[in-house]
Amino acid sequence: MTGCERPMAKPIMDAVTPTEMKTIDDPEAFTVAFVQAAIDLYKTEGREVTIAYYNDPASVNGQWYVFIIDDSDLMVSHAVLPELVGTDVKDDVSSIDYPLGVEITKATEEGHWIDYLAPNPQSNKLELKRTWIIRYDGYIFGSGYYQPWAPDPATFLSSASKDDPEAFTRAIVLAAVARYESEGAEATAAYHNDPANIDGQWYVLITDENDIYVAHPLRPDFIGMDIKAIPGLDGSPLGAEIAMATGSGLWIEYSWPNPESGEVALKRTWAIRHDGYLFGSGYYEPVSN
Repeated sequence: MTGCERPMAKPIMDAVTPTEMKTIDDPEAFTVAFVQAAIDLYKTEGREVTIAYYNDPASVNGQWYVFIIDDSDLMVSHAVLPELVGTDVKDDVSSIDYPLGVEITKATEEGHWIDYLAPNPQSNKLELKRTWIIRYDGYIFGSGYYQPWAPDPATFLSSASKDDPEAFTRAIVLAAVARYESEGAEATAAYHNDPANIDGQWYVLITDENDIYVAHPLRPDFIGMDIKAIPGLDGSPLGAEIAMATGSGLWIEYSWPNPESGEVALKRTWAIRHDGYLFGSGYYEPVSN
């Protein structure tokens, strides 16, 4: 079910906007009350009406929307991302380096908060999201709000190890995003264009919101070029594939020269969008004998 069959009647609207609803000046209390209003609607109007209402964009209040998951872990209501309706929430990987869907399925009847890094569709940036989830009658009801994210770039790399190259790659990219937030686009591009900031096989590439390279320490000739115009060694549209990255991140595999060995090897790159900019880095798979 992806929407309402008919406009919500005024009594239904009244049921989900109780007079005691908290104000958004207290986002935590507002979120809890917003979710409770959905449960109250379920109690008074039933499953079908509630699911229909929370699939209707009219139920969205600014950054707040209610998602509902059934007792089989399937999404049944999501007004903001209707394409998720019918999918298994355990497959949700929209957060960054956090098993969001699996954590949501741990909701209890007492309810609890989960905090994670995720793209905010309103700001087009990574931000911290705080979500309240609670289980009622076997169903999971949830909603959340975003908080500004102002990290220290060093915090990502301090706990990352090259022994886990996938995690280290994500960390070095997120550190670049954090630098962008704290120092701005120009300073971040200058930092990552400096060969001194190449760490073995790891370096960061950056494009602007128009997909134009602003940083690539190994290929300064790429600066000013559209990443989508860069082909792979085999002639494939490599740059266009990397440019498909979203705010949730994207892994791409391709052959590329390894700056340490100088030889062509299989590379795994993780790229992510933040504020329209594209940030990416990658590592090379060991060559098997």
